[in-house]
Amino acid sequence: MSRDVSVTRPPEQDDDAAFAEGAITLWANLLTLIGEHLCETGAPRREVLEMLTMLHDTNEATIRSPRARASASRHLMSVYRALGEA
Repeated sequence: MSRDVSVTRPPEQDDDAAFAEGAITLWANLLTLIGEHLCETGAPRREVLEMLTMLHDTNEATIRSPRARASASRHLMSVYRALGEA
């Protein structure tokens, strides 16, 4: 029996905010994978975390939208924590 899942999930959003959030989430997931790979292949964890800090500083200086900047910061902090605790 096939179930219509469109009834149980919120309607799809394709506005600018949803697009930006998707892009930032993709970016954060990629950073996590790259960071894990660097650590697994011998890069010192401290150096990887320093790179993330530099990226955060760059984002703060270059992302114009306060909402996008805050979202990127939250996602980057999640990546930082995940790699710091790994």
